Amino acid sequence: MNKVVIALVGGFGGIAPSLVDKAQALYSGDVEKWLTTTANPWISVACALAAIVVFFIIGGAIALIYREQQLQKALLLGIGAPALIMAAAQGSAANPRPIEVSPAASLFGIVGVAYAQDGTRSLPPRVELKVNPGWTQGECQTCDIKFLGGDGQIISSEPLPNGQAPGAVNVPLGTETILLSGANANTATVDVRDLGARLPQTQGPVTLDVNVNRSYWNDLSRSFGAKAVQPYDFSVDVAK
Repeated sequence: MNKVVIALVGGFGGIAPSLVDKAQALYSGDVEKWLTTTANPWISVACALAAIVVFFIIGGAIALIYREQQLQKALLLGIGAPALIMAAAQGSAANPRPIEVSPAASLFGIVGVAYAQDGTRSLPPRVELKVNPGWTQGECQTCDIKFLGGDGQIISSEPLPNGQAPGAVNVPLGTETILLSGANANTATVDVRDLGARLPQTQGPVTLDVNVNRSYWNDLSRSFGAKAVQPYDFSVDVAK
């Protein structure tokens, strides 16, 4: 059998799982979400095409490496490796992403007072979240803020209605982790225990600004099969 034909059949097998995934995304409305939440949808399209090209090359190369002469087997060989890559990518995006707080623009802020304690700083008993409607505009049926204790159990949860800011939200005593989710953003965590070392070195009110930013790395990850990935990532900054 001609090597070119074998490579083409293997390449088609390589892109077959990706084409099925994209067809499902188109039917479910995911494609519309990804293309309408960016100022430059062509970058998202380019990421999808890049993944298809890579899968085609892998599928064709595997069919040639095994020197397969039967078209059916070349097709199955081509399907194998890209399908494994997509399965691995899907599993890698399951856990919330930890956020490192860095020193400023916001959608809601954590407000408190910093106190020096033996050269270190910690959040005081009273801490508030000031929520701005900017984060909750759009798809926010599942937007919420969860407060977790040291054992990982939920102390309380604050759902955020679509387009409505609940105002000040108290952070419960004993909170060690703040879990942010929703609004087409990947779930993220803020380690409250780690904030002491990152707070400004002067006593007084401290505000942590939380924003959502579009990341085209997420487009690439989604194109390679990470179905759980969302278009936006949370970021947390110490406000000036």
